[in-house]
Amino acid sequence: MRHRAIRVSRSGPSPWERFEIRDPQVVERGADSGVVVYSVEAQRPGQEPYSALLSSTFVREADGWKLAFHQQSPSA
Repeated sequence: MRHRAIRVSRSGPSPWERFEIRDPQVVERGADSGVVVYSVEAQRPGQEPYSALLSSTFVREADGWKLAFHQQSPSA
């Protein structure tokens, strides 16, 4: 199941032509976890700009920091 989800995620739209991360903030949740909160404006070739609010939760494991959860919501 996991490998299928990875393949599906890689078969999405074309990569971003440009993007700008704005106002990144780190919310520490202890020595081994934290949340990065930020906004982004991005654009794919031939499409309108896309703006969103995002958060990415990271945890420290034996081999380094890993993304545990990612969420994004289009900006109004």
